Amino acid sequence: MRERLQKGITASTLKWIAVISMLIDHFGIAIYWQLEKHVYSTYEIFRYLGRIAFPIYCFLIVEGFFLTKNVWRYVGRCLVFAVLSEIPFDMAIYGQIWYPYSQNVYFTLVIGLCTLVLLDKVRGYDAFCVVKQLFVIGMGAAVAHMLKVDYRYLGVLFIVMFYYCRGMNKWHRDLVGAVAFSYEVTAPLAMIPIHFYNGERGMSLKYVFYLIYPVHLLLYGIIRMFIL
Repeated sequence: MRERLQKGITASTLKWIAVISMLIDHFGIAIYWQLEKHVYSTYEIFRYLGRIAFPIYCFLIVEGFFLTKNVWRYVGRCLVFAVLSEIPFDMAIYGQIWYPYSQNVYFTLVIGLCTLVLLDKVRGYDAFCVVKQLFVIGMGAAVAHMLKVDYRYLGVLFIVMFYYCRGMNKWHRDLVGAVAFSYEVTAPLAMIPIHFYNGERGMSLKYVFYLIYPVHLLLYGIIRMFIL
């Protein structure tokens, strides 16, 4: 009989690591950088610590895609929170109620999920299937770039990368991920907790994790726009 909890890191623990990293990152952008006497080197530390979050979210969105019972319901939830998060995102990151030139990361995840749904329908190893997969990936990346979502086309490509790496040996996947995220100094460190993921869901706090994103951005946005 399978043990109730295997050794390693559960999905909920991974989410907490990503959340803490994200909170630090956004604090640096939304609040610390707005202080009159901010120090650039300290600001950089906030940003470096924050680079760990996005690779983990990309990994988890792919896990969610494979494990969810209803993928379109999953897409719908992410889309609802993308809409709810947009004004708080603009307030915190850009200091405006509405900033149309960049959209929050939930939209990136939604486009990534839709790309995976289409990829799953054209999976195969013959030349025609490969061409169709490349077309789907290109379309997903193009939509993300045109809509100016967070991380633009790279966000979708990272999600696709984890999709194709899911059946790999952990060490091979970690190497691919570390190389892919190496354009940011500390982002490859995210592959360490991902390596120890044990496939367990862990503590069920689904809507808490969904809500943390818009709620903390709204709080940071209020502090940035009306207090500082």
